[in-house]
Amino acid sequence: MHDSVKIMIVSSRERTIYGEILSYMKQFEYIVKENYGTYVDILNNAKHIKPDMIITDVCLEEGDGLTLVSECKACEELKNTKYIFLTSAMSPSIIDLAYEHGADYYFLLSQNPRYIARILERILDAHEKMKIELKSLEGMTKEQKRYIFDSTIENDVTNMMRGIGIPAHIKGYQYIREGIIMAIKDPDILNYITKFLYPAIAKKYKTTTSSVERAIRHAIEVAWNRGKLDAMESLFGYSVNSGKGKPTNSEFIALIADKFRLDYRMRGYDRDQYSA
Repeated sequence: MHDSVKIMIVSSRERTIYGEILSYMKQFEYIVKENYGTYVDILNNAKHIKPDMIITDVCLEEGDGLTLVSECKACEELKNTKYIFLTSAMSPSIIDLAYEHGADYYFLLSQNPRYIARILERILDAHEKMKIELKSLEGMTKEQKRYIFDSTIENDVTNMMRGIGIPAHIKGYQYIREGIIMAIKDPDILNYITKFLYPAIAKKYKTTTSSVERAIRHAIEVAWNRGKLDAMESLFGYSVNSGKGKPTNSEFIALIADKFRLDYRMRGYDRDQYSA
């Protein structure tokens, strides 16, 4: 059991789903503060409470949840708070705006409370680990922090590749690992996979661009055909035995890199701190 976790609920009216969600959340000891007042009061309360997580609706009595989250994230005392939208608004444009304004997750009121509770606890668990990790980095130089972050990325990617069953002895293993690490640090490189990513890997391992592409393709096929199915299905979101086919090299690398970037963002890692 971790120390008490503070959750602030912001809504224009009371909803029974909040109680349902919290009834399934058992991992921590929770201190819950509900806010139904004016927009200004809610913002001031957030600064005072300094919650670990704010769960808000998009529509509030005064102002809106999008602006609230933006203003909260601009506050130094709330920079590490996690922001969750729980709403009936499901327009794609609103969802995009929510993430642009700093949402960590976006849930619909129609979703299963047990599912929402499980995801929220995962977010809070990552948040708690982040606080411990950041505390351990206090007093370090930027170069020391970068070394720690680089080591974290390398270890995480290596463990993930072992988990999905890519054999370490085949050439594609090292090439995929290198590609994922590069994509985590610089997401834009995936837009130029044949122009920059493959050549960079080829240069490092003293081989050709075409050899890198073929080896990565072979490693993906090996993982897809002989890997650990549960891990693959969890990662790719559908059965590896379905007719959807194997992902392309860029899809495979991009999906895994995105997963890690989301995880690091949830843990409070600043991308600039582990960029070269």
